[in-house]
Amino acid sequence: MKRAKVVYDRSFTVGKVDERMYSSFVEHLGRCLYNGIYQPGHPSADENGFREDVKELIRELGVTGIRYPGGNFVSGYHWRDGVGPRKTRPVRKDMAWNVLETNEVGANEFLRFAGECGAQVYMSVNLGTGTPSEAAELVEYCNVGQGTAVSDLRRSHGVLQPYGIRTWCLGNEMDGEWQIQMHTAQEYARKAKETAKMMKWIDPSIELVACGSCTNEIGHRTFGDWDLQVLEECYEYVEYLSIHRYYNYHPGKQMFYPMNEDAGDIPFIFRDLRDYLDTIISACDFVKGKKRSGKTMYLSFDEWGLIAETGAVPGGQSQSYGFASFGEMDAVIYGGMLCVFLNYADRIRIACQSLLVNEGGMITTLPEGKAIRQTTYYVFQDVAKYGRGTVLRGAADLPERETTHHGLQETVQTACVYDQESGALTVFAMNCDSEEDVLLELDFRAVGPLKGLGKRELYDDDPWAVNSFDEEFRVTPRECSLEDCPDGQARVQLKKHSWNVLRYRHISSADSCASAEGTAADRKHI
Repeated sequence: MKRAKVVYDRSFTVGKVDERMYSSFVEHLGRCLYNGIYQPGHPSADENGFREDVKELIRELGVTGIRYPGGNFVSGYHWRDGVGPRKTRPVRKDMAWNVLETNEVGANEFLRFAGECGAQVYMSVNLGTGTPSEAAELVEYCNVGQGTAVSDLRRSHGVLQPYGIRTWCLGNEMDGEWQIQMHTAQEYARKAKETAKMMKWIDPSIELVACGSCTNEIGHRTFGDWDLQVLEECYEYVEYLSIHRYYNYHPGKQMFYPMNEDAGDIPFIFRDLRDYLDTIISACDFVKGKKRSGKTMYLSFDEWGLIAETGAVPGGQSQSYGFASFGEMDAVIYGGMLCVFLNYADRIRIACQSLLVNEGGMITTLPEGKAIRQTTYYVFQDVAKYGRGTVLRGAADLPERETTHHGLQETVQTACVYDQESGALTVFAMNCDSEEDVLLELDFRAVGPLKGLGKRELYDDDPWAVNSFDEEFRVTPRECSLEDCPDGQARVQLKKHSWNVLRYRHISSADSCASAEGTAADRKHI
């Protein structure tokens, strides 16, 4: 059996986890919104047409925020089309996905829905075919109380109180050839800067996300240079730089850029993700130093996920849409990606899994039937629930396996989150080796004695097993006991291709004294 060892010390931290790390993304794409989240006539639909069964699963999932309405869709979307009486809203051709957009759902409907799910909305504005003025007026519509033409327009639509949306995205993937009205770096930077000025003049309390490189895939020629040019122009006007990345190990499912990775390259995903983050952070810090700025630029990883064999292809291609069918190994990969995000918690403040429902979703629906949880649902739920607190910086010695195209790569990813107030300490660990178990040795000597609260394990003998409508609970987590660590040393077996949540509680000296006094009292009574 292979071995992995990680040492953790409470004095060495990465940073505090922002709750927005546990966000998702909804776009007018396929059956994500229409006939997924929104489906009038469905037995579970509420009075506004949104499915209650989907809302219930979103609340259970623990999603804290939702980026909306896109995505490629937003670069051709004009928000005024989606407000006011539904019967007067125009039907338009959505050039991003080559379908008709009915505009049945717009800002007010979606903001109400998100609020009922307990999630805040990160609103994207159109910087493709849209204008700075149009973006500023959307801020006015959403965030100004009353007394202006656009805020009073909202009130005339029956929404008397402003939404107070905090986070706004300045366009989407504007360096992508597939984008509606793609820009060069300088074209986008100037437009984003002027848009940012106007939006903040309407509401100075908002924070803004500028488009960074939308992928680091080979073939994406703007990677790196784009980020430097955009930050040179916009650094003092925005709070975040966005990045996107979808990983694919299905050679038969080609996206915009050709790839040849297969299942044997899965361990490479996490190295590549770290390299991507390191490059973008370096670009941010280079511009910070060049400008002699005291401001740190944070990251919004506002689209991340895996490409399923049903995945949408960008570029206005006509296609049929179903839903993602994610296997047990996909859930393991999700866990590894979330571990990487946690280990960059000092710079990643927002992360949006993509998409929330059906197309790439953690939730899958039948138009005429029920909604089910994909395998990836449980991993996201685990981290959203237990990944609250401060991430500890681990020193690790991890096992490796030869990949198909990328040499030796580590097969274990871990992250550790400590909540000082409650004493809870959670280690997330995934083993993506498809053949061998791993003995994980955890050294908490500098943390102190720990009480084992339990282990949550997601595993199936078949790494490609899926949850289906016929067998919706085929792959689900199981709860296991976890030994105490009086000497701060733990040894836990990680099964091949498994996801694991190891939960402990720090035993303070006061707890130890109370326990000892209780034991002495019991003996005296006996």
